[in-house]
Amino acid sequence: MLSRLSQSAFIRRQQRGELELLCVQHPLFSADLLLQGAQLLRFAPAGDSNWLWLSEQAAYTQGQSVRGGIPVCWPWFGNAAMNPPAVQAHLSDVKAAPAHGFARARRWALSHWYEAADRVELTLTLEDNRHPLWQANLQPQLRLIFSAHALQLELTTRNQGNKTATFSQALHTYFPTADISATRVAGLHGCRYIDTLEQWQEKTQTGTVTFAGETDRIYYPNQPLQLHSPQRRFTLQAEGSHSAVVWNPWINKSLTLSQFAADAWQR
Repeated sequence: MLSRLSQSAFIRRQQRGELELLCVQHPLFSADLLLQGAQLLRFAPAGDSNWLWLSEQAAYTQGQSVRGGIPVCWPWFGNAAMNPPAVQAHLSDVKAAPAHGFARARRWALSHWYEAADRVELTLTLEDNRHPLWQANLQPQLRLIFSAHALQLELTTRNQGNKTATFSQALHTYFPTADISATRVAGLHGCRYIDTLEQWQEKTQTGTVTFAGETDRIYYPNQPLQLHSPQRRFTLQAEGSHSAVVWNPWINKSLTLSQFAADAWQR
């Protein structure tokens, strides 16, 4: 499929460090998509800045997820030991399982692309979908739809085995802000959430979500979310997903993160 990109009007292949990416240059928008992890690094309508945050210290190394953009966490999210028992049941060694699964460090294949005057669509499939620790036979596919006013991602998983399988996943989106202290998330008032920094206690949100320290919460929203930052406002709408993570590492946690400047938490 990559060989056919020579026929494309808007899509080109480029190399960044050890990694290959697809660069979309459309009159109405542009985007950069890594084949490793099917990770979107940049999307910007014409005349606008990147809608996603990408670390100034990002490293483009094979087998290592890039800090920023939208990493695909699959077939488990976060620490495998904190996943539901039905997910852990497919792992032969939960303690040895890498954080956020293995899909974000694997090369995905471009299986379909479509371009038009108003949009570009890319579909990537993880063909190398087996892992020594993971027993289920699942295959994920990510479809990305770019247009002048919206970014849409569809993550679909097909069970290629003959047994029921349970998995967890996340589109681990990093959003930029000019000032985290002047940033808020609306649409979560009255929603229950789990505060992972306070022994995974369940709480209820009052008002908008603001940031005054390290934040790591799993919310269960029932409506689209509004992300307000000094420079712009995003509307985030999900289908087929019932939870959303709100996260900022703040000062101390930033010092422990790879590919992350000490002051990047502010952005």
